Amino acid sequence: MASPPNKTRTPLTPQDLWVGNTLAGPDSSTLPVNGHHATIQAIDHLRSGVTEGRPWEDVLLEAVGLWTAREERYKSRDYVYLIQGEAFDWLLLVERLLREVPKAVPEVERERLLFRDEMPDSVSGSRFREALGEEKYQAHLNFFYGVVVEEALMLAVEGEVMKQRGVRGLHHVHGVDDLVMVRLYGDTTGVLLRRYYREMGRRFRGSLTLSDWKSFTYWLFKRRLARSDQSRIASDTRKGLRQLHTLRPLGGVEMAVSMLSAF
Repeated sequence: MASPPNKTRTPLTPQDLWVGNTLAGPDSSTLPVNGHHATIQAIDHLRSGVTEGRPWEDVLLEAVGLWTAREERYKSRDYVYLIQGEAFDWLLLVERLLREVPKAVPEVERERLLFRDEMPDSVSGSRFREALGEEKYQAHLNFFYGVVVEEALMLAVEGEVMKQRGVRGLHHVHGVDDLVMVRLYGDTTGVLLRRYYREMGRRFRGSLTLSDWKSFTYWLFKRRLARSDQSRIASDTRKGLRQLHTLRPLGGVEMAVSMLSAF
């Protein structure tokens, strides 16, 4: 899971979803979804900055800001950076860019970034936001709420369900996923998946890729918002953020705490 770096920022609430269909660069130009030219400028900038010996975090953020492709296929792998035109998976793009300069970031710092979402202390919240640009930044927060926090909320509710079943002497996990889905989204996993694929104009083939799961989770998030009143949305958001805080004791803590204060 990915989240904003652990810097204090003014949070975007789930009710403030940004909607767009491209990742805007500095000139807000629109490039083809899979266009090769959408990647060249960012990659060249990254490589030249690393060669010049500039701090990797500065060059990397600048490259993310320059990037405009919503998705691409690279070395037999599909990368979907902008989910449903709204949610920007910034760490997936970081992972992709670092494949171009594999030795630019020390291994320890690389792991902190990719697995704990920690940037060096030199990167302030305002610097991060400025580098991404406003549209990417808002789309990045959409991903944080709509995928990261939503997954944490599912896990929190799963814990509640398991606790309730344990009280009744039921300790197996069979059927727990469906109970979580019904509680949060009003239907079973199978029904929700079929509805999601139908709305996406695609056919469900029996399994989900990681990219599919992120998109499905974001769709569930929007479904939950549409079905809930403001107090329930705020309550569920707090629950998800608390769970995320528990899951990430060594990374992203300040982010979760600052977000909690907004709800």
